Amino acid sequence: MKITKIDILKMRPEEGRGNYMFCRVYTDEGIYGDGEVALSYGFVANAAVAIMKDLAPMLIGEDPLNHEVLWQKLYRTCFWGRNAGPIIFGGISAFDLALWDIKGKAFGVPLWQLLGGKYRESLRAYASQIQGGMPKHRRNCKTPEDYAESAREAVAEGF
Repeated sequence: MKITKIDILKMRPEEGRGNYMFCRVYTDEGIYGDGEVALSYGFVANAAVAIMKDLAPMLIGEDPLNHEVLWQKLYRTCFWGRNAGPIIFGGISAFDLALWDIKGKAFGVPLWQLLGGKYRESLRAYASQIQGGMPKHRRNCKTPEDYAESAREAVAEGF
């Protein structure tokens, strides 16, 4: 299996929200994997897209199942990689996620099996982005009352 193409996608933000940057890595076997770089606020979003565009050509023609080798290639080939910060590591991690996605699809197993097995039967979730409102009522919280309303909505949804 070989990587044939990589798309870098920057989603336009909803009002007051960050940008969302993704990559989709395609293979010659029709399997693709998706990854996200979680650097969505301010100018750093543009830098995250730029580093992904710079790194992507290094993956073309490579075997996506060799994700550890490819991680090292991205890390060691970038001059600044060895003393990297969030932008370079963010870009590398987006591709790493996409490669893990491909690997799970290629072997037909959930990712948790590839990572060593199921550890828990359940996992508590939390509403980490409460300042933006819950999905039914998206808004930017500005006042204590806005935050209180978002908290009530989160609790009502089981958080």
